[in-house]
Amino acid sequence: MPSTKKQAILLGFVIGLVNLTWLYVAYFLGLHTSGIAVFQVFMLFWLLINIAAYVFALRALKRQNPSLSYFGGLVAGTIASLASAVCAVIAQIGYYKVVNPTWPEFMAQSAREYFESQGLSASKVQAQVDQARASFTLTNYAIQSAVAAIVLGVVLSAIIMIFLRTKPSTTEA
Repeated sequence: MPSTKKQAILLGFVIGLVNLTWLYVAYFLGLHTSGIAVFQVFMLFWLLINIAAYVFALRALKRQNPSLSYFGGLVAGTIASLASAVCAVIAQIGYYKVVNPTWPEFMAQSAREYFESQGLSASKVQAQVDQARASFTLTNYAIQSAVAAIVLGVVLSAIIMIFLRTKPSTTEA
């Protein structure tokens, strides 16, 4: 199964690169600034892209190895999700350090404007701003993106492999 593991790693990196591309495209489309109100809707597209990527990846593995069992596919999907998680962390580092280094401060300022518009006291607004600064950090986003890549990959693999599992052949005597 070393071939399957290598293919799973490669497919995981492909999925990770697709997600990296999605992160940067979302930024360049303005979804992280002026389009933040509709960002969650676009996250549904991201989910569909991930589902499709895992379906294609696991189907490719199954085509190359028709005897791939449910458990073997789950292991391959888990390996792919780990490779994808590595890409997710690298993507966040690039995003925070190069593409949008002002993101944490933008979100803190957005929190300030929102909570001031809600009529909160200055101390409560400042508490929310401090919480936003603590939440929108590279460390938090790197951890969240890695965990999301792993969990999503494992769950999708488990579900997809139900549909791709090999049915036992029945031989009539």
